[in-house]
Amino acid sequence: MDSTRFYIDKTTLVNIAEGDGDAFRQLFFAVLPWLTPYVKKVIRDPDSVEEVVQETFIRIWISRDKLPGIENLQAWIMRVASNECFTWFHKQAAARMTTALPDTLPEATTNQVEELVASRETLHLIKEAIALLPPQRRKIYLMSREQGLKTQEIADKLQLSQSYVKNTLSAALNNIRQFLQAAGKSIPFL
Repeated sequence: MDSTRFYIDKTTLVNIAEGDGDAFRQLFFAVLPWLTPYVKKVIRDPDSVEEVVQETFIRIWISRDKLPGIENLQAWIMRVASNECFTWFHKQAAARMTTALPDTLPEATTNQVEELVASRETLHLIKEAIALLPPQRRKIYLMSREQGLKTQEIADKLQLSQSYVKNTLSAALNNIRQFLQAAGKSIPFL
């Protein structure tokens, strides 16, 4: 059996949209076998894979009202997971930025220094890419990523439609990905 394929019927998706926990559990167990290996390939930190997978399912549950209208459920779930991976990397890079280089270099391993430098470089590039976004796109992106606001909260605050906010966030991530790729950073999950 191909572990990257699964089938969930529209009735189950409607039930999930209505808050049916048993239907969501069915989706969870259908998706988990292919989602976990995907996240493992991207994150490569065994301790964090479970956290990212869990956040992905939380996002799916929060957006459950959209499930019945989604044409390609697997692609949509991969996008949600990719966004959660990006958020995890962003948090990791920010955390590493706050950690100063050790006072004496011999105490740190070469790998630690290289990882720290690479993380700082990537975070700097992400900040640069964010700064280049059009003002409205940057504002919406920062409200989502730095303030942790959900799309509906952003839409309410800015008096915009939720679909506009979602499309703008998607465009912002696309701009950031393109900027990183142009800088020679390969980010497979964006």
